[in-house]
Amino acid sequence: MVEPTSQDVEQTACLWAARLDDGPLPAADQTRLDAWLASDPRNLGAFARARAVAVHSRRAGGLAGGAPLRSLSSAPRGGLSRRALIAACVPAALGGAGAWALLRQSTVSFSTRRGETRVVPLEDGSVMTVNTLSAGVVRYGQSARTVMLKSGEALFNVVADVGRPFVVRSGDTTVVANGASFLVRRLADRPLQVVSFGGDVEIKGDVGRRLKLAANTQAMVHDGALPQSVGLVDVDRELAWRRGRIQLENETLSQAAQEFSRYNDTPIVMADSGVAGLRITGLFVANDPVAFAKAAAGSLDLKVDVNAQQIVLARA
Repeated sequence: MVEPTSQDVEQTACLWAARLDDGPLPAADQTRLDAWLASDPRNLGAFARARAVAVHSRRAGGLAGGAPLRSLSSAPRGGLSRRALIAACVPAALGGAGAWALLRQSTVSFSTRRGETRVVPLEDGSVMTVNTLSAGVVRYGQSARTVMLKSGEALFNVVADVGRPFVVRSGDTTVVANGASFLVRRLADRPLQVVSFGGDVEIKGDVGRRLKLAANTQAMVHDGALPQSVGLVDVDRELAWRRGRIQLENETLSQAAQEFSRYNDTPIVMADSGVAGLRITGLFVANDPVAFAKAAAGSLDLKVDVNAQQIVLARA
């Protein structure tokens, strides 16, 4: 098979961006897009650039000056045809650096429902992958690219830009990165977790201490405390959610139930504290709590009762 040229990649990205600008894709087309994005490491960056041009073109054609976008796909649909969008997209994608200067002032909110994961291409070619029950705001300015993560979890793959650091703020903690891949996880009743998968990642706590993270290491930040490095991470485990999975490593059933509750409306309930304290290891489908409960029951000699309200694990 002949490898597509860079121009082929950019043109295909522009076609997909223009189609997506017309509205949500049918399931079959979304599957094709996902397969294309995964087929070549160049494709995701090209698609991010094309989406940014499409969003800006729509804003320029029909958005009142200065009005913030509610989401990356919420710009008004008036003014520009698909053909015009493709015409605007291709030159910018193939080297129109000036186009990106026009994209440096915007505010975009994002959120996900329970069980939803979203890939969000950002205006500079960086990509944010947002996990279930997450919310925040992206603000791009002349001097910094800033994300306010209010809740949930997001993975950031950040394009290097020496003049504009990439900043993620969550609570009292600030993460500054450039040319990096990292994850920030802010969940209720847990310390803030920051995981570096490579590149320049630095954490700033509310008391002024800075902590640089090496690749494949993590840090925890408790409210009002110094960031503490807690060593190496299992990359597959930390990113299992991107594949729709939950990877458990000697977790209690209570901890497992809490993790499954992030993705599902039906709770997993333990009959007593003894059952709740039993431990389990394995890789499970995040949106199938019944399958998990049956697997846990089989391996731990339990019984499972499933009804419309809950899933109960009890002694056999």
